[in-house]
Amino acid sequence: MTTNLLFQRIKSGDAKAFEELFNQLYPSMCVVAREYVKDDGVAEDIAQEAFIKLWNSREKYDTILSLKSFLYVMVKNLSLNHLKRDKLGNQYTDSLIKEDFLNFNNQIVEEETYRILQQAIEELPRKSARVMMLSLQGLQNQEIAERLDVSVNTVKTLKYNSLKTLRSKLKDYFFLLLLLLGEV
Repeated sequence: MTTNLLFQRIKSGDAKAFEELFNQLYPSMCVVAREYVKDDGVAEDIAQEAFIKLWNSREKYDTILSLKSFLYVMVKNLSLNHLKRDKLGNQYTDSLIKEDFLNFNNQIVEEETYRILQQAIEELPRKSARVMMLSLQGLQNQEIAERLDVSVNTVKTLKYNSLKTLRSKLKDYFFLLLLLLGEV
């Protein structure tokens, strides 16, 4: 279900829709917060706080054009507020804000691309999906073959067929796929 449809259900108080949205986007929001606060626990708290704020203020918004963008910006702002509260120094915070715009946009593109790719990989047959996930983790064909107890040729064939399928599924995102996977 798209995030916009989920938001319409959330707006009417549907806790299941909220849970689905949370499960979809929480890991990405933690990654964004972690880039700012450099602490996993604090990043998780900030991401949770963003979702709580969304839930508590859901009735205030008629529509949110891009719920993901809305949450990304909320997490970014909560992270910067955390840094200010912790008095990490105005100079550090000011320079962070100046550099922030480009880094934030790049981070969102990277995180969203990885999420889209991971979702497409999960739709592959089980063994193909495992090969692709191990490949994304940087393992070589030989290492993947050893882990899965298959031949290197099987790994190559599964990768080839998976890439062919992913190219078709992700044709609009293919250039990003190449950036993440590199040369296979």
